[in-house]
Amino acid sequence: SGAGFVRWIEYYDKGFWAALFPSEPKPETLRHYLPWWRGSAPLVTVSGGEAEHSVTTSRSQEFSLQVALAQKRELERRLVDYSLFGLPLQSQALFRTVMVVPIGIFLLVVLRNVVGVKTFGTFMPVLIALAFRQTGLVWGVAFLVLIIAVGLSIRFYLERLKLLLVPRLAAVVIVVVLTLVVLTIISHRLGIERGLSIGLFPIVIMTMTIERMTLVWEERGPLEAFQQAAGSLVVGTLCYFVMKVALIEHLMFVFPELLLLVLAATLLLVRYSGYRLVELPRFRVLAK
Repeated sequence: SGAGFVRWIEYYDKGFWAALFPSEPKPETLRHYLPWWRGSAPLVTVSGGEAEHSVTTSRSQEFSLQVALAQKRELERRLVDYSLFGLPLQSQALFRTVMVVPIGIFLLVVLRNVVGVKTFGTFMPVLIALAFRQTGLVWGVAFLVLIIAVGLSIRFYLERLKLLLVPRLAAVVIVVVLTLVVLTIISHRLGIERGLSIGLFPIVIMTMTIERMTLVWEERGPLEAFQQAAGSLVVGTLCYFVMKVALIEHLMFVFPELLLLVLAATLLLVRYSGYRLVELPRFRVLAK
């Protein structure tokens, strides 16, 4: 289409160029016009004759899309810089594990408050699941059972010495570390590579688990102690399978705002006051 010329004045004020349109009733911005010529020199100069000129313009949708996409990519790049992708690779690897921990905790809340599974502590099964991510499920269960069995036997032996709480816990920590060393050396000599990851087990958590299991054993009997130990192992295994799902890990890392939904679901479960599933057989008579 034919394009008409509009003249305006540009002036420099306080470090910026501004435009003034004398012929326009309302001031307009330069984005409505295409600058074709600037300066005091004429657009066309003719000597010894006459000249006619016209300017034809047309919209280019493709060019507009390219500009819009370029601006969008620039915005995305800035957003990436202020996301988890802007962290160093080592920190990204750490947060890929950390971001799935709330999913395991939410599953733990469901299994404890709705199903009624008994476990040692509140977050110990989730920490067991984190350890299983490093050692693998089969070797992780084997190492965990061996370490707790050795630590539990030593703990019962230390009971005869009538030690105070802090020295007793310190002694159990030393025994757990020695057990880790022996198992790691034996597994290495046998060519079992998974054994080398055993040191990643949370030593303090296992120590407190041994102490808690001993107290439950003395107060409620061995059956209750083994029930809570089995429940912790089962919940840790389920959390391991859930936290290992690649899709969940990807979504939680790329969209960390999903943690708000997990938080909301957890707060809703806090208000749950109904019967737990394992309690239904006990209160079946009341249902009649």
